[in-house]
Amino acid sequence: MPPTQGPILYLAPFQGITDAIYRTSFNRYFGGLDAAFTPYISGTGTEKVSKNKLIDVLPEVNQAIRTIPQILSKDADEMLLLSKSLAALGYSEVNWNMGCPFSRVARKQRGSGMLPYPELVRQILDKLYQEGMPLGLSVKMRTGYNGHEDILAMIDVLNDFPLTEVIVHPRTGKQLYKGEASETAFSAIVDKVKSPLAWNGDIFSVEKFRELQDKFPSIQRWMIGRGALINPVLPLMISHPDAAKSIDWRKALSGFLQDIYLETYYRNEGRTAVVSRMKSLWVYLRESFENPTEAFRVIRKTRTPEEYLEAEMKVIADAELKLFY
Repeated sequence: MPPTQGPILYLAPFQGITDAIYRTSFNRYFGGLDAAFTPYISGTGTEKVSKNKLIDVLPEVNQAIRTIPQILSKDADEMLLLSKSLAALGYSEVNWNMGCPFSRVARKQRGSGMLPYPELVRQILDKLYQEGMPLGLSVKMRTGYNGHEDILAMIDVLNDFPLTEVIVHPRTGKQLYKGEASETAFSAIVDKVKSPLAWNGDIFSVEKFRELQDKFPSIQRWMIGRGALINPVLPLMISHPDAAKSIDWRKALSGFLQDIYLETYYRNEGRTAVVSRMKSLWVYLRESFENPTEAFRVIRKTRTPEEYLEAEMKVIADAELKLFY
């Protein structure tokens, strides 16, 4: 399915899940997206970028959909070096992760841990642009770390730079994924951000998406995260509803998972790794079924690839699906 004709839809990055294998398979069986952001690249250093750090962004494994690499860093020199490596691969944009909520990241003033420090961000951006940033730079952020008020000072900084886009998930870092994305916090910044602004967070249904569209009519860009991991047809339901209705959900899900299974098995560590990988997908996919606990129980107790494949086939064939339409 081609990119959307109305709202611009992005797939959010999830570490360990939405790699190139996942993104390619998603686009093949479901589609509906305009672009996908990669899980963040971090720890590349300031001397030479290891080839292993670039495996997921190599052009040959990212032909299916427009792909935007993401970096997690608070070091301008590191960001510049990685950006040059990405430019050499043919990329035109990189996304800066200022939203990761997990404490192991935030306590090092990275991800959402940067949000209370707008002057640190200014220093980094100053150096990037003064030293010839080779790519367009977008930012993905939360509205704060401890409280939503962090974003107001941060926007004053971001507005001084030619960012290609600002993607805002209106939760605090401390919230992790608890509670709800704050429409109030997002409303407070809609007219303040000079760069193109995108919403990220809690798009789990077409109905919720339409509500957000009505509330924020100026927003044209939308990032879908857990909603797409739970129901991979969701982006297509939003962008091309008639096409979405023609999809045989069980058949598409089976093909999607089989492609991921085979690619993971042959590219990576083999039997143990592939079972662990597939189970991580079902943490979200189980919510597609009326009895998610039972669906996941069948998957979770498997140990070998043979057991997993048998369980996957059983759940997809027999478990009662939720009605998404």
